[in-house]
Amino acid sequence: MRLRTVSAGLAVAAVAVMAAGGPVNAADGPSEDEVRTAVQRAVAGKATAADLEIIKNDPQLARTVPVSVKVGDPVVTRVDPPRRPAGRDSSASRAALLLYDQVCVNTDVPLTLTSWAGTTIYTWHHAFSYCTANRTPGRESSRVISVGLYNRGDYLTDKSSVVYPQGLATDVFNAPVNGVIGTNTTGVGSRFFSHMARSVNLCFAQFACYASNLPQSKLTIGRDGVAVEFASPL
Repeated sequence: MRLRTVSAGLAVAAVAVMAAGGPVNAADGPSEDEVRTAVQRAVAGKATAADLEIIKNDPQLARTVPVSVKVGDPVVTRVDPPRRPAGRDSSASRAALLLYDQVCVNTDVPLTLTSWAGTTIYTWHHAFSYCTANRTPGRESSRVISVGLYNRGDYLTDKSSVVYPQGLATDVFNAPVNGVIGTNTTGVGSRFFSHMARSVNLCFAQFACYASNLPQSKLTIGRDGVAVEFASPL
């Protein structure tokens, strides 16, 4: 796994803070430069055996230097259709009234970044709801999107103290009302999708940031759920 690293100058400040509140004494262990280099190589996915020893032997480094990412299975739950705002009528709600066998679902796909110690640095979620329905009763080949994506967004859970979320870098989707899904239940190969990416910095309080990454996923949409087309922490 590779993560984008920030400048070496900032990393020096961060490492100094990690090392028991001040610069490392060479007689007591690795030098400040050795620690900084180990952290930089680790977040770039290029750590040597010596780098790993430095990281593993420092409890704070072991808890805060990322090493792997896990993309969880989509969590899909059935939900009620969204309420129509009073005094308003949308193309989505009008279309839904004309369709049959409507199914509305909420989907949530987690992506978890873990440290060398196996602790969670954060879990980033990409979530939204939508509805599909048949144009013809009981005929799945006629199924279309009846209510477009709503409650759509992203959020972080299990966030450690080094995590500082930034802005959205990608926020695009294609799921038009009346788009034909047909018999595709899982979303594999679907042309309808949601793609989100959030910039996240890893920093030590007010001192410095030692890495930044971009958790993202593109989810393709089917009748009853979604498929993960791709997901990445880069």
